[in-house]
Amino acid sequence: MRNYPLEIENVGDDTYIVMSRGHHDLSEFMREAVKTYPGWQLGGPEQVWCKTTPARDGRRYHFVNQKTRGAWPATYCWEYGEGWKDWNGMPQEQPE
Repeated sequence: MRNYPLEIENVGDDTYIVMSRGHHDLSEFMREAVKTYPGWQLGGPEQVWCKTTPARDGRRYHFVNQKTRGAWPATYCWEYGEGWKDWNGMPQEQPE
């Protein structure tokens, strides 16, 4: 399997979404994502398979099955995804 460098890229439009080609360690990916895009409240990291298609304004990414022709591995997260407070170092709300 091909190795991809950890390179965080903004791929969102109306929502903050960042991605890197390759299946990376989720903790390492999130540390770099939060460092690269501070204040974006990123969370919910996942390893997925993507396919890129052209669009009038650039390109679109679609999550697909690993066996889909043209699929490539990716690690991604989005704003307010699961655990965003933990990943962004925010104190957790304590129940009363």
